[in-house]
Amino acid sequence: MKKPFLPCLGLILCGCFAAKAQQTFTENGETFKLDTLYPDPTTGATAMNTPWEVLYGPDDSLWVTEAHNYRIWKIHPGNKGSRMILDLNGKKDFTNPPAWPQGGLMGLAIHPGFYTGKPWIYIAYVYHLVGCNAGAAPCSYNTKIVRYSYNAANGSLSYMDDVISGLNGSNDHNSGRLRIDPLVESDGKYHLYYTIGDMGAGNLANVNRQNNAQDTTILEGKVLRLNTEPDAAQTGGAEWIPDDNPFPAGGAATNKSAIYSYGHRNPQGLVFGSVDGGASYHLYSSEHGDQSDDEVNIIWPHTNYGWPKVAGLCDDNYTSTTNDSMYLAGKSVINETSFCATHDVQEPIFSFYNWSRHDNKVSGALGNMSWPTIAPASIAFYDQGGIPNWRYSLLIPSLKNGLFRLKLKADGLSVDSSAAADTIHYLAGYRLRNITIAPTGDTLFVAVDNSCCTLGNPGIIGNSVASPGQGYILRLVYLTVLALKGNPPPEGPSPGDKPSGVKVYPNPASKYLRVDCSGEVRNPLLVRLYDMTSRLVFEEQSAGDSFTLDIHTLKTGIYIFKLYDHGAQLITTEKIVVF
Repeated sequence: MKKPFLPCLGLILCGCFAAKAQQTFTENGETFKLDTLYPDPTTGATAMNTPWEVLYGPDDSLWVTEAHNYRIWKIHPGNKGSRMILDLNGKKDFTNPPAWPQGGLMGLAIHPGFYTGKPWIYIAYVYHLVGCNAGAAPCSYNTKIVRYSYNAANGSLSYMDDVISGLNGSNDHNSGRLRIDPLVESDGKYHLYYTIGDMGAGNLANVNRQNNAQDTTILEGKVLRLNTEPDAAQTGGAEWIPDDNPFPAGGAATNKSAIYSYGHRNPQGLVFGSVDGGASYHLYSSEHGDQSDDEVNIIWPHTNYGWPKVAGLCDDNYTSTTNDSMYLAGKSVINETSFCATHDVQEPIFSFYNWSRHDNKVSGALGNMSWPTIAPASIAFYDQGGIPNWRYSLLIPSLKNGLFRLKLKADGLSVDSSAAADTIHYLAGYRLRNITIAPTGDTLFVAVDNSCCTLGNPGIIGNSVASPGQGYILRLVYLTVLALKGNPPPEGPSPGDKPSGVKVYPNPASKYLRVDCSGEVRNPLLVRLYDMTSRLVFEEQSAGDSFTLDIHTLKTGIYIFKLYDHGAQLITTEKIVVF
């Protein structure tokens, strides 16, 4: 957890990505193929203007928000087909402000009931310019979250309602990530979670702005919890606020605030992950630190995460002394340890490069690209088996230098900080905004941010170079390499192919699924079924070559079926429809 910030973070790729249509590289003993999913040069398409959200949807499409052009795209993850499905430019009242809001069109979430009568899409975007300071930064904005309905017949989105509007916005630290719990919660409902930053208060152009992350009456520096549909039992603007939220709101004694947790700086990453096969989930978040101490948190209700009085761990590396004046959000820090104790602060499960007080003091004067930070732009939870040893890892795209992987311990509550699992690094030199994972587990899709800069390749402290592939959606495919001993065995099936001798039927299925294998397979066989959010929903082992699976408890929808032999070798992958 307390790793040093290395001058060279890793070598992977060289040159400008745009010069090559496809390339293969090996890092950490793993081999990948990297190519461009979007834009497809054969169609005349150009790069996006700041792709923000990239989400693998239940309809086997990538859903992508284009932050600065206010457009939503669907992209086919295999054949590169793409189309714009919604233009929200007419929903904002600014075009060229003195300081653009951080993000703009930001998070997108898809309701788990997409195929069961609730084809609803939730979108977060900045819509109103309140004003700027004498025609320059800082600028204040308003943000809202809206609900749209997707029409599968014509592929269009139709506005339904505002979930919440009038949220404070800024040219800095808007955060803007949306996620829905994959399971109904204790009140029998699905809930929508949203990260809203501290507006950059106390920093740079917003140095004079009040920081409200510790104020539980103001929706800044928080994680919010909302309903996914209005509660008919509530009125007066409370329809979208769960009545079991942890904080009270003004007005009626029974009203609740949207606030779920507080004390956040700029949490741009948010994801649900399960280490017990989908029986329960944790809500993980990645958060920008200040001059060090980027955080990975598990978000709990009614919990204080410390900002702006604490950065990272409660370790006093920002505590002022008689010799050092340390600042967070423009204010002198009295004592991190004392504040944590008296305010019941929840420490992160991982803190990137939490340097000593002396080193923070020295690096603070050198500028952003010399600070020991990775600038985590999002977070994804990897629970598939497509890439060996990756299962139950957190994937964290960095705006400063590529992709970091953190291996979780078995309980999902902490990071394995051994040398072989902690901060494994990929795609050095890229400024990455987001990542999503195909249900097969062997393919990743990353969005490359448009703005400068990264540390470059190699990643040397102080570098400030343009990222390759700006505005691109890249496809990263894990390549399985089989060691050959003597005469090579016959070539096995590739993921997605069903070898002869394997039958999975009926398809579509309702209550039962039959699996028949003939030929040479190593028993016992293992079956796993994943839903279209990549969540493992079914797992069963069989000692025989032919067996029947009871799937009557599965919800209607599309699932990814995977069959493994005794050696954990993938035999077949295919799509199963359950009705």
